[in-house]
Amino acid sequence: MPKKVALIAFFPEKTTPIPPSALLYLATALRKHGHETKIIYLAADDSAGVVNQVEAFKPDLVGMSVFTGYCNKKYMDLSRELKSRGYKIVWGNAHPALVPRQTLNESCVDFAVIGEGEETIVDLVNKLDAPEQYAFIPGIGFKDKDGWIVINEKRNFINMDDYLIDWSGVDMENYLFPYFSNRYKRVLSVVTSRGCPFNCQFCYNLVFNNRRWRAHSAEKITANLKPIIEKYKVDAIRFLDDNFFVDKNRAFAIARGLGLPYSADSRVEYVDEEFVKNLKETKCLELTFGFESGSPRVLKEVVKKGSGVEGIIKAATLLNNSGVIATGGIVFGLPSETKAEYRETMLLIVKLLEINREVAFTCGWFLPYPGTGLFDAAVARGFKPPEKVEDWDQFDRWRDDYEMAWLDWDYKEAVKYSRKIVHLLALAYKRDIPIIKKILKWRVENLNFSWPIDIYLFSKLRNIYLYSGNDNFFNRVVKNLVVKIIRGSSKK
Repeated sequence: MPKKVALIAFFPEKTTPIPPSALLYLATALRKHGHETKIIYLAADDSAGVVNQVEAFKPDLVGMSVFTGYCNKKYMDLSRELKSRGYKIVWGNAHPALVPRQTLNESCVDFAVIGEGEETIVDLVNKLDAPEQYAFIPGIGFKDKDGWIVINEKRNFINMDDYLIDWSGVDMENYLFPYFSNRYKRVLSVVTSRGCPFNCQFCYNLVFNNRRWRAHSAEKITANLKPIIEKYKVDAIRFLDDNFFVDKNRAFAIARGLGLPYSADSRVEYVDEEFVKNLKETKCLELTFGFESGSPRVLKEVVKKGSGVEGIIKAATLLNNSGVIATGGIVFGLPSETKAEYRETMLLIVKLLEINREVAFTCGWFLPYPGTGLFDAAVARGFKPPEKVEDWDQFDRWRDDYEMAWLDWDYKEAVKYSRKIVHLLALAYKRDIPIIKKILKWRVENLNFSWPIDIYLFSKLRNIYLYSGNDNFFNRVVKNLVVKIIRGSSKK
């Protein structure tokens, strides 16, 4: 008998959401087997809106897609509210897969999906009214009639081409947004593969995907996306795969098949002259890498990255003047990282900008994903994992007051100012503003964060310049002033 399933995820407040790919894959699988679904994808501060939609839909099962860290408490509060109204709750995605017993210890969570959810949720929904069958559903955890937690065997990975997304589940107009400095107005974010075969010791992929990479075929995913691109007049693509270029032939075939400008994730060792040539031919605008650290020891012995500082420098050099922006992810505060090694990373950032002023950065602090090698290293160095699911909410690696028990140096000022300084440096090099470059390079070289008036002032000007509209008189004045400063600096 067909069932009704509500699929829920939050996106961060005050952001433009990307398509809810995880929910769309699940909805596609459920519809394929005759079940009715409703995707509820709202801002994290709109739990009341989620409850209202669930109550209007009256589902047989409520599914939530939960990642570790930010929003865990909001998902717990929502689960408690919906459970109090009589709904059955299943959690999926990385967090319940990483800590299934802790998740199921919560009285408001009935089931946890461990691993990919497409076939598992269909199996669960088909047997929802037969509790005696729960023990025979691979890939779930549940509570038996006596309240004991049972973790079933894992399920094999799916063939992704069997579950090409049915895009009719959402209004795609809600998920197209400007990107690439507003050069493109209707940018679509998509996923074409899952997992990564590499061994980075901080990454959830080690546990969730078992280092297994699998993908849609180029032919099938291209055929799936083209009608959406044409219908919604999409003018650029963001590939959100963890590692889009594992199979370079497949990746470039997709890029050529869609024929649109794009961004994607890669690894620095992939970058050589032939690779850059293909990037340019296929209209690549941006590559995102995991730079992680500027310390050779941290990269080799701690992260076990499989590539080093020299590879980062080579990639930035080869992409200079190519038209392809290199964006590097930085992870500060890895277990056993010293203050001197933190400084090495900050100095590498400056060096990369000296080589290629178009390099950009995303910077965050280490988050200990359960089950990874560096989770154990953090525990060994004093980290006490949260005992309750909702307490993982404190692990927002972008916060200015983030705490890390696994570090034995005074990192508080570094947490507070590092991201601001890196973003300001990137803008100063990109726009060639000598005075800002000089001041911030001095701060980096000396790790001096005292009297940060310049950091606050430059950050305020940066935010107004990059993100404010023109409808406010003050903002227009400040923007014009910043433009004059940039033009004046560049003429010197």
